[in-house]
Amino acid sequence: MAQLKIAVIDDATMIRDLVKKFIRQNFNDARVFEADNGQNAIKMLSRQPVDLILCDWEMPEMDGEELLRWVRSQERLKNKPFIMVTSRGDKEFVQKAISSDVSDYLVKPFNTKQFLEKIYRSFKKHGVKIPKSALVNPIPSGSADSLSVLTAGRTLNKTTPTKPKPQKPLAKGIALVRTPNGEVRCALKQLDLNNMTGIFKSADYIPALLDQVSVDLEFRQEDDVKAVRINGFIQMLKTQEASPNSDRLILSVRFVDEDPQKRALISEYVGQFG
Repeated sequence: MAQLKIAVIDDATMIRDLVKKFIRQNFNDARVFEADNGQNAIKMLSRQPVDLILCDWEMPEMDGEELLRWVRSQERLKNKPFIMVTSRGDKEFVQKAISSDVSDYLVKPFNTKQFLEKIYRSFKKHGVKIPKSALVNPIPSGSADSLSVLTAGRTLNKTTPTKPKPQKPLAKGIALVRTPNGEVRCALKQLDLNNMTGIFKSADYIPALLDQVSVDLEFRQEDDVKAVRINGFIQMLKTQEASPNSDRLILSVRFVDEDPQKRALISEYVGQFG
């Protein structure tokens, strides 16, 4: 492997750009091939040899799970490392990925350390040796297996899906903003298809400007709880009052997801509470 060839598949341009940035920062002269959904990825992978596939789960046209099954059915690709990248950390989603023989599972938002650990473990799992010349930094060691962590260390039966733990719905008008290093609950000030602005207490964990985030919103419609998790980045962060002693902060998130289902749920949410 003289040069790493990596496929990056995600419908959000910003997420693809972020992954490419991580690759450039940590791998020398790696070549990146992009696709914005599973169908376009099949066209690309059919003609382009790759050493690693990084793929979003939730995409239009063809999602990551469908693409993973196709990859594992191809003689030329079936043993390639395939890392599923998603906002969903629920165990039933992990089970689906395991059933389709995923190499590893990376939950958004993620930082560089988490990103690299998953790549190194996936290469090791598939018996792929990375030449030292391809690495900017040495490979870290001593990390727990990520699938074992996500499945509480149990060996899961591929034919028996696990039941997710019920989660308490978020209160009306509250958004959960998750970053690679922590999370905050915000009272919504403004929400539309492109942006969210919220207020949170400065005594809580404080995220950083330009952090990649996932925003969780939940609302009731009759007897059902509808939930949406949408990806973005922190575009603005400031104190609510013009004082360094202000105990409340305002953050603004710019959404980057282009998934029409997520955008439809945001519209429903705005319709109820906007």
